[in-house]
Amino acid sequence: MLLLSIILLPLLAAVLLALLGGGRPVARWVALLTAIGTLLISLGITAKLISIHENKQNASSESRSNAATGPIQPKLEWRQTWMTLGNLTRQEQIQMDPVVETSDASTPPANEPPPVEWRTVTTPIRLEFYLGADGISVLMLALTAILTISAVLISWEAIHDRATEFYICLLVLEAGMLGAFVAFDLILFYVFFEFTLIPLFFLVGIWGGVQRQFAAYRFFIYTLAGSVITLLGLVALVLKVLQEGLTATPFSIPDIAAALQTHPLPDSWQIGLLLALSAGFVIKVPLFPFHTWLPLAHTEAPTAGSVLLAGILLKLGVYGFLRICLPLLPDAVEGFGVPVFATMAVIGIVFGALGALAQSDIKKLVAYSSVSHLGFCMLGMFALNSEGITGAVMQMVNHGLSTGALFLLVGMVYDRYHTRELSELGGLATRLPLLSVCMVFVCLASAGLPGLNGFVGELLSLIGMFKANPIYSAIGATGVVLGAWYLLDMLRRGFFGPLKEPAPTHGPILDINMRELLSVAPLMALCLWIGGYPKPVLDIIESDVRGVVNLYRTATPISENLAQSHSARLDEISPVRAERSR
Repeated sequence: MLLLSIILLPLLAAVLLALLGGGRPVARWVALLTAIGTLLISLGITAKLISIHENKQNASSESRSNAATGPIQPKLEWRQTWMTLGNLTRQEQIQMDPVVETSDASTPPANEPPPVEWRTVTTPIRLEFYLGADGISVLMLALTAILTISAVLISWEAIHDRATEFYICLLVLEAGMLGAFVAFDLILFYVFFEFTLIPLFFLVGIWGGVQRQFAAYRFFIYTLAGSVITLLGLVALVLKVLQEGLTATPFSIPDIAAALQTHPLPDSWQIGLLLALSAGFVIKVPLFPFHTWLPLAHTEAPTAGSVLLAGILLKLGVYGFLRICLPLLPDAVEGFGVPVFATMAVIGIVFGALGALAQSDIKKLVAYSSVSHLGFCMLGMFALNSEGITGAVMQMVNHGLSTGALFLLVGMVYDRYHTRELSELGGLATRLPLLSVCMVFVCLASAGLPGLNGFVGELLSLIGMFKANPIYSAIGATGVVLGAWYLLDMLRRGFFGPLKEPAPTHGPILDINMRELLSVAPLMALCLWIGGYPKPVLDIIESDVRGVVNLYRTATPISENLAQSHSARLDEISPVRAERSR
């Protein structure tokens, strides 16, 4: 019930606020306590998953009694059938016990395979409410809970108008993000994936900056358009699975993955489904050239919205690739997806870094850095090896921590000066020493300094891609150099040198206070811990990464299939040509 509770808690708190109200003080305390409760539940799920990881025999006998054997195997799950739709009839091969005669002459040879029998099996088609958690999803649950606490704290004094509605949207958004990470059912995943658009649309459109409405509509229409194509791909996938009679639970992601592992779809179907499913994911990541909605949405969003957008919502696109595309469509991913998406990732790394380097608005600079850093996630993922996919997952977490902290600190600067333009700021370390120390630390973590978290994810992603394609890895490595350039240049211009600041209009300029420090200090501590000792995080995701990687050690790329088909065709034609030549 922990999996269900982590979704229901913020939803119930949002409903409670909507019904009872209570004004700004009550709303922010309810939101904070709810976010802390969600964090405690996520830690409970993590602790339970770690105990299962340490005792794999108990995991197979207790937690995965109903799970399919395949590349996706949730360690914790909660499944409830809520509807049956007709019956699925399929032929199953059943191995029979060999019949041994008493006469030695009639005894079958020892190496003869046992006899088999084909039987017609009819199974009701079940629609399930399927929640689960594995090592990858549990990291994202904890990250979501931590960043939601930071978002509430940073909004404590910044939000005055319609504060109750603001915190309701924040809690509903948290529920949607958590639901997407624990959904192991295609319907549930898509519902939660799209559900997050609604509260973020209102957060940007109501509490954002000057161009908030334009940014909100652009973000909503852009992402919704891609998601509609993804929905068509999901419907086509389910219908094809039912047509082939592969599983009686056609919306269960683990069951579909297990069925397609032994009965893969034709190459043409895999390519078409990959294109359709990835339409919504590439926009959400976002990959170049589908990133154009992101800078404006980040710039106009309130600080809490930017933190959750960069820290969690962008990861839903990466998570969709990792949870759906890679396990279900391995041939298309390896033969078609790698050259396409890895190329887009490399371009995004360099383009995002150059875009950040050209910005004078600190918040827009951090927004473009997200395009670059998410490119490392996709580059590592499409290396299709253990190092690359592990680096992609680590980079998802690391980017959420470091970029989330950057947006928090940029919001603190804006609250004091009501500007983010580097041309109007300078030498802030003199006025705000503690805030400047935090900014330097987080920038170094984001730049990938050895000993901090960013180094681990970027290094693993580059190593993985170097094994697959050294050229892509070499080009991607330039993003590390450019990242250090634009971040250190921002520090030089805004926080060092002679003091330059706008005239204060809202009272004296004070350094970071305790509430603000509590919002960013846990993220900084995690950056330091993961950078110095990443082994516990790597251990949690090891088995789940291995399950996906094993698919690509045996998969035949589509390019090879086409080559083999062409060779076979030539073999058929050659005797005919030889006969004609005679």
